[in-house]
Formats: sequence, C-alpha cells, structure tokens
Amino acid sequence: MFCRNCGKELTGAPESCTSCGAEARAGTSFCPECGAPTTPLAETCTNCGVRLGKATKRKTWRTKTAGILAIVAGAIGVAEWVWVAVLEVSAYGWQAVGDFLGLGAILPAVASVALTIRIAAVVGGVFALKRKRWGLALAGSVCAIFSSVFLMLLNVPLAIAAIVLVVLGRGEFE
Repeated sequence: MFCRNCGKELTGAPESCTSCGAEARAGTSFCPECGAPTTPLAETCTNCGVRLGKATKRKTWRTKTAGILAIVAGAIGVAEWVWVAVLEVSAYGWQAVGDFLGLGAILPAVASVALTIRIAAVVGGVFALKRKRWGLALAGSVCAIFSSVFLMLLNVPLAIAAIVLVVLGRGEFE
C-alpha cells in the first residue's frame, strides 16, 4: 500500500502516513496500489489499472470566478431591465417605449422573457459559486450573454469568460 498524498510505501494498514502525516487514503496524487503518480480526478491508475475510487474534487478559483462573472452580467442586465421597463415605461408608457424599440404591443411579453433570462444568469452564477448542478451553472452563463441589449460590449466578454470557466471547472461540481 502506498500513501495517496506523498507516494511513500506504507507497511501494514496504518491510519496515517509515517512520512507526511496524511490519512492513509487521503490525497489524490499517487496510486495506493503501485505508488505511481495520478491526476486528482483519475478514476483508475494508468500504471496498474487499479480503481482509485471516487477522487476528491479539487476546488479551484475557476468556478467561483465563473459564478461571480455570471452574477455580475445578470445583475447588469437586471439593472438595464429596470431602467427600460420601469423608468422609461413609467415616464412614457408601454406603447410609446414599444414603438420606440420597434416592438409595439409585444413589449410586455419581450420584457418578461428578458427579465427571466437575466434572472437565470444570476441563478446560474449562484449554482457555479456553490459548485452544484453543472448544467444549470452553464445555462446561467449562457443566459448571461443575452442578459443585456445596450451594454453588450460589457456583458458578452463577462459571459464568455464565465462559460469557459464553468466548462473548465466541470470536475469541481457535485
């Protein structure tokens, strides 16, 4: 048996490694059967083929950053929606704003869908922060692309970065 943390050979069945002090099965860097180096998310050893069991998921900055970016993009979109839907509509009315935007009478329906997309971006960002439900975190990051009409030059790079980081951090999700 080898320590999964430092790779040193262990004699008997000790509770902790005499070399590094880690618990005998703690760590993801080495195979417990042959002592060969492994990757943190490997399920089997590439050297001897032994099943490594469920690897502990290493948490990096990627998913937290992705969550923050999606939340910021969604929040910018919600603020934009409030500006258009509340301030402009309250000043000029649905019909006038709808005519100005070229949407006419369907503006309330479009505004509802737009708000839903923006809220989905924020919710997806929260899932990314919590590292739960990778699919919903990814969907929220995608929604962040469409969360702004007037501030697209700001939101699109934030959303693309969030998508990339969620995809790269997939192994960190439960």
